[in-house]
Amino acid sequence: MEFKTVFKIPQEKSSAGILTFSFLLAIISSSKFKLTDFFIALISYFLFLLTFDYLFKNASNPLKINYMLVLFLDALPVFLAFLLVGTKVILGLLPSLVCIGLYFNYSLKRKGRSTKAIVIGSSIIAGFYYYFSSIFGVLTLERILIGFMFFVYNAAQVLYIESKLSFRYVNPAYPLAIFLTSFVVIIFLPFYFILPLIEPLIKLSANILKNAKISKYEDINSLGVKEFARYVLFIFILSSVVLYSELLYK
Repeated sequence: MEFKTVFKIPQEKSSAGILTFSFLLAIISSSKFKLTDFFIALISYFLFLLTFDYLFKNASNPLKINYMLVLFLDALPVFLAFLLVGTKVILGLLPSLVCIGLYFNYSLKRKGRSTKAIVIGSSIIAGFYYYFSSIFGVLTLERILIGFMFFVYNAAQVLYIESKLSFRYVNPAYPLAIFLTSFVVIIFLPFYFILPLIEPLIKLSANILKNAKISKYEDINSLGVKEFARYVLFIFILSSVVLYSELLYK
C-alpha cells in the first residue's frame, strides 16, 4: 500500500469543504467541550479527509486487504471516542453509516458515479456533523435540527449542480422538493433560523423557471466556484444564527 495513493486531499475540493464545514459547524453549535474530545474529533477529521478519495474511488472492492486496513485506521479514533464519550458516538454515526451502506450498494453494482450515488456519497460527509457533534456534547434537539438543515442543504446543492449539467437528466424540481423539507425545523426552532434558507430557496426556485444546461469545462468549473461561495455563505449565516441563539439563551 503506497502512502501517496491513500493519504491525500480529495481531488474534488467540494468534498474537503463539506467535511470541514461539518466539523466547524459541530464546534460552533457546541457551547463547551473537553480538549481531549476536540483532539479525538480532530484526528477523525484529518483521517476522513485524507482517506476519503481512496475509500470513495475503491468502494467497488471493499474486501481488498488495503481497503479494510484503511477502514480500520479510520475506525480507531471512532472506537476511542466510543470508549471516552459513550454510545452517543454510535448514534451520531448512524446517518453516515446508513449512507455508506447505500453507497456500497451502488458501487458494487458499478453505479458509483450515478447521480444518486454522488448525492449519497456527499451525504456521508455531511452526516459526519452528527458524529463530531456527539463527541463535543449531547445531541440536543437543536443540534439534530441544525444538522438536518445542513444535511438537506447539502443534498439539494449536489442535486442542483447535477441538474445544471447537460449530460445528466435531473429534474430541477427535485433539489427544490428536497430542500423544502428543511423548513420543518422552523416549527421547533426560533423564527430567525429561516434566514439561512432564504437564498437557497430563491436559487432553487429560479432554477425551475430557467434551467440553463452547461457542458463546457470552463462553465462547469465556474459553476463549482460560484456554488462553493454560496455554500460558504450558507454556513456563515447558519453559524451566525446558531451563535446568536446560544448567546440569547445562555
